[in-house]
Amino acid sequence: MAETEFDVVVIGGGIAGMVAANRAAELGKRVAVLEKSTEEQYICNSRITYGTFHINFTSPDAAEDELVRKVEDVTEGTARKDIARAVAKEGRRLMQWLRGQGIELNDLGQYHTHVLSPVQRSGAGLKWDGYAGDVALKRLEANFKSRQGRMLRGTRVTGLKLAAGGIEIEAAGDERFKARAVVIADGGFQANAEMVREHISSAPDRLLQRHGGTAMGDGYRMAKALGAATTSEMGNFYGHLHSREAMTDARLWPRPQADDLAAAGIVIDAQGRRVADEGYGGIYLSNAIARLPDPLGTTIIFDQAIWDGPPGRGHVQPPNPLVPETGGTLYRADTLAALAPMIGLAPATLESVVAAYNKALDEGSLQKLEPPRSDRHKPWPIRTGPFYAMPICTAITNTMGGIIVDGGARVLDTAGKPIPGLYAAGSTVGGLDGGPHSGYFGGLIKATIGLIAAETLAK
Repeated sequence: MAETEFDVVVIGGGIAGMVAANRAAELGKRVAVLEKSTEEQYICNSRITYGTFHINFTSPDAAEDELVRKVEDVTEGTARKDIARAVAKEGRRLMQWLRGQGIELNDLGQYHTHVLSPVQRSGAGLKWDGYAGDVALKRLEANFKSRQGRMLRGTRVTGLKLAAGGIEIEAAGDERFKARAVVIADGGFQANAEMVREHISSAPDRLLQRHGGTAMGDGYRMAKALGAATTSEMGNFYGHLHSREAMTDARLWPRPQADDLAAAGIVIDAQGRRVADEGYGGIYLSNAIARLPDPLGTTIIFDQAIWDGPPGRGHVQPPNPLVPETGGTLYRADTLAALAPMIGLAPATLESVVAAYNKALDEGSLQKLEPPRSDRHKPWPIRTGPFYAMPICTAITNTMGGIIVDGGARVLDTAGKPIPGLYAAGSTVGGLDGGPHSGYFGGLIKATIGLIAAETLAK
């Protein structure tokens, strides 16, 4: 083979791509990874991840059927059954395979049974150098090179073309490659403002960019140009709620987040109206707020019991006390009437919305509120002074829509047939997350699709 010809080309050097590349090389294939960044520690979501592998906040060690039910539950039946079943079946084997690569996984309890080491779970802000995803990617790259794999940095793929015997790959700078199989693993499109504007929010500049800043949707667009099927719903994303100061102060993201406070209390807009069903939690609320005309116009209202209880202090990096300690705005007053002017509301407006919420909670009629309130997350009364208001922003980490693949990670065309030689893995794959309330399947666990892709194409 020439230096530009390979059995397998993987587009993207995140964890899904590096799993696919290493596994294909283990199986005797000549593999290249095309990574657009030139940096040795190129930034991507996998590099800065906190490192927990889970399926809908459930350990990959759980029984396959239980995990499939978890996926169906969180996506309300919208996930593709073939790829959901494949990840549920093979997720545990991915954990075993990673350990075989020399990657240490920690058991921190609950759903954190497989967490990349070294663990980073203290203080506020983003700390990634020498932790979790950074260490895992370094190990996978070293293993890949020991298997004679080619890591080609500074190579941004711009086009794919089906050809006799494989796929032709075009890259910036007029570089050309050819491979019998291509695995697209370049993530979602959260870093592409125009795509975010088209599918998610009319104001992408008013969303906190809580990600590596590199996923531009290139693989999605190239696959679609080859006739690939994509998810019909592209508007959902994985994200969280943060103090509004996180928009300008990096110390306030990715931790602490304010999801638990929002799910326990109420979230109102600048006019004092509740904006969405808080009971579905922070990820759903992030999506709902992003769709508002002004995503920076919302505030969480809660009381001392919430602030001092599990919603405020229960997380390992909790908003209480990290938000005020790190400079996030937190308004506090002995009464709702005194709190209201601090956020630009008339006292009667704030008192009315809180009273209506408390009354519905007492009467068991939360579903009659407008908007209705569900109880997937426990609703807390807002009665115990002092009272608090936290202005928030919504943060986008990764998009959920993407390329459709089958249970073998083969990219399907619009007629449901595999496109010869084309595979996809990781967060560029759609059909797992989503549904009416932006159900979150899991991020890192999608590297399982990279393992599946390598083993499918090797056959």
